[in-house]
Amino acid sequence: MAEERAIALNDKNDKYGIVIDSGSSGSRIQIYKWSDPKTLLKSKSQSVLQSPPKIIQEPNWTKKISPGISTYNTNSKIKEIWSKHYSELMKFAEGIIPADKHGETPVFVLSTAGMRLLPKTTQNKILKETCSSIKKNTNFYLPDCSNFVQIIDGSTEGIYGWLGLNYLMGQFNNYDETLKSHQSIGFMDMGGASTQIAFVPSSPEQIKKHAEDLAKVTLRNVNGQTQSWDVFVATWLGFGANEARKRFLNQLINLSIVNEQTSNEINDPCLPKGATAEYGLDGKRYKIVGVGNYEMCTRTIYPLLMKAIPCQDEPCLFNGIHGPKLNFEKDKFIGISEYWYTANDIFQSGGEYNFKIFNQKVKEYCESDWGQILKNSEAGQYSNLDPDKFLKDACFKANWVMNILHDGFDLPRLGFEEEVKRATVKDHDITKVPVPFKSANSIEGEELSWTLGKILLFATSQIPPADSKDSLEIGIYPSEISRKSFVPGGISSKSSSSDYDSDDDDESGYGSLIYSIIFVLLLLFFLYHFGRSHFGKWGYKLRRLHMPISVRKSINSISSKIPYIGDYLRNWTSYEEIEQINLEEGLGDSSQKPVKPQSEANQHASILRTRSALALNEESEQDQNNTRVPNFMNKPFITKNGNGLFSESRESLPRLSSSSSLPRAKSAMD
Repeated sequence: MAEERAIALNDKNDKYGIVIDSGSSGSRIQIYKWSDPKTLLKSKSQSVLQSPPKIIQEPNWTKKISPGISTYNTNSKIKEIWSKHYSELMKFAEGIIPADKHGETPVFVLSTAGMRLLPKTTQNKILKETCSSIKKNTNFYLPDCSNFVQIIDGSTEGIYGWLGLNYLMGQFNNYDETLKSHQSIGFMDMGGASTQIAFVPSSPEQIKKHAEDLAKVTLRNVNGQTQSWDVFVATWLGFGANEARKRFLNQLINLSIVNEQTSNEINDPCLPKGATAEYGLDGKRYKIVGVGNYEMCTRTIYPLLMKAIPCQDEPCLFNGIHGPKLNFEKDKFIGISEYWYTANDIFQSGGEYNFKIFNQKVKEYCESDWGQILKNSEAGQYSNLDPDKFLKDACFKANWVMNILHDGFDLPRLGFEEEVKRATVKDHDITKVPVPFKSANSIEGEELSWTLGKILLFATSQIPPADSKDSLEIGIYPSEISRKSFVPGGISSKSSSSDYDSDDDDESGYGSLIYSIIFVLLLLFFLYHFGRSHFGKWGYKLRRLHMPISVRKSINSISSKIPYIGDYLRNWTSYEEIEQINLEEGLGDSSQKPVKPQSEANQHASILRTRSALALNEESEQDQNNTRVPNFMNKPFITKNGNGLFSESRESLPRLSSSSSLPRAKSAMD
């Protein structure tokens, strides 16, 4: 590995890449660097040749700005996207990446949860303005708006996270295509709005059985050999920690008989005793009163998992989503975001997960008096978290995490179920039982980030295949049942033009002409219907001016293509026909006005704020052999400080010195 390190020090061989994670709370830029694979081909090390290129991120190569890009949702704000949002991030990148490298440095702007909630037309306008402004104001490589500036769905984000995790764990190193299978680590992510899972089934039988449910993910080694992985990925919108809490409160209110004279109080078993909160539903305000009943909290949460919804095929995970059976004796998982924050920041139980220990801590917390919790908080026991924002919901979120893990994914209850199975063991030593799940925010100081997975795909897509007959492009081939499009690592012949690239500009000449015609027609409409009552004889003359059939047909043709306004135009022409019949036959009052159709009510989606990882300055010591040990069970993720508490937290995650530090900051929102 010494020769790879020496090559990496040569700036002429450096390649750079930029990924901007545009989430709901803000946009974060991540800058990465790797050595030109052509120079790495000179290496005599099989480990180097049979692995993807080493990707490096320095501790200060990330920056976040707020608010989220989804807040630029009006025409006037869209015009400010560059000046008030992306210009700051791109200037930051220009200060790090050498000027002579700008033209070859790709920039990906990938939006997530916040943008998914906006109307399609607004999404397209924001994406179009983002792409055009970066092209106009920078020299960075952005050849294809549809693939480089886009909104990614939850499944794609999940696979990017899986890629980043397994890269850091060294699972892609020393890849041998002659082997039938390679081990990988499963990825779990829980944000505020959604939860996701991505993993490769360990059983070849499961892979064969669920072939149509699996996405194919391809990478390329330095030597041009293609890696192929069959990955199952699923995302559950509404099953994130914040959204689940909202559904839980809705359930309590809907199941309660509220007396208006009792101030609409609702007892919450998942809120500590003495704590209160306010909550609004259907225009009413409710006072949520904590009763601190752990057992009842656990039982009341379970229906939210919606295990009763049937799947089209077995096995069924939850909420009607089918997937391969998880074998926790072989399948190992790492959970990030809420899996880490709740366990580490409040219960000091991050890292290896033991149900018995974690469950006992959660029970004690849930049944504690709110006044005592506040005293503990003032003493610094809960990572200095805001009590109202985080501590009130901690009991619910911890229960929800356990609910998802054990009842949703069937994770064994280590320390409880496993202890019963091993009751005949002489020393009853549970510590020797393999741990199938760990929560983490970083791996040896390198933060997990789905943006790393995206840049890994791009970097390997630039390597030509060793075999000219290799037709597999680098990227993500979605499962057959998803009916989604191929997600390329770089520029792909499979990709199609983006919708927003071909959208007609609202200010085009054709659009202006249409609007002018509509305006004139509406003006005549109001003159016709209101002028006769206010202008006396003019009204009589207007009533005598009937529309020719050809004009009515033209208006009806135009109105069929124009929502809402088209309804008025069609009513107008229909009224003309009815009035003519009435006047000729003497069958009705010609002054009767037509009834205008009622428009449907708009539905509004709420966006819940989620916590984000604030620690971005960690480093990890570079292994002297520059290799990653893939032994999952022997790699601790966190350490204890002198006080016996875990040192990594949301507020501050210390870094060790390393040039391979990969900061990770993910706003959870989904």
